[in-house]
Amino acid sequence: MIEKCAGVVTDWLIKCEMVEETDKELYQYAVYSIFLSLSPLLLAAGVGACMGCIRESVVIIIPFVIIRKFSGGYHTEHAWSCLIGSCLLLLLCIGLSCYIKCEKEISFFTAMAAVSLICFSPIENKNRLLSQDEKRLYKKIVVVLVIIFLFVDAVFFWNNLHIYSVCISIGIILSAVLQIPCILKKLVKNGTK
Repeated sequence: MIEKCAGVVTDWLIKCEMVEETDKELYQYAVYSIFLSLSPLLLAAGVGACMGCIRESVVIIIPFVIIRKFSGGYHTEHAWSCLIGSCLLLLLCIGLSCYIKCEKEISFFTAMAAVSLICFSPIENKNRLLSQDEKRLYKKIVVVLVIIFLFVDAVFFWNNLHIYSVCISIGIILSAVLQIPCILKKLVKNGTK
């Protein structure tokens, strides 16, 4: 679906003479990449709109998307299963954000998720293997991002914006939770050797 949209946009750009026909493949890939990058945010806003809490859903998805880009984690085999799984996870997370109180328990789980992300990141995807230099760089980026989002979480908490503090925490926790299947798979694989 994203590929078709990228094709339509690229054809429109060519028709408007904004890009050359010879560069179609390059621009189609660029438009596809932009759509793919924006899709989690649009999905979150759509789910949030249906549930009447757009801001909360966007605040959940921002730390998740940014951290996950460098931390890695579980990926489904097919785009449709990714979309369905993402929608269900978003529904769950947005629903949880309405019921979770900003107390010690959420702080504990957020701290544990932060430690897990720092210890286990980056997790490679079989479709995108990382060099040693990339692994070191991604780990540093994850550490910085986790610290930044923990700081933002604390600022929201101190300013009595507890719902947004909970949303940031959920985004951090979700990033860590989606690493668990990969971590377990790696532990099982190493245990059988």
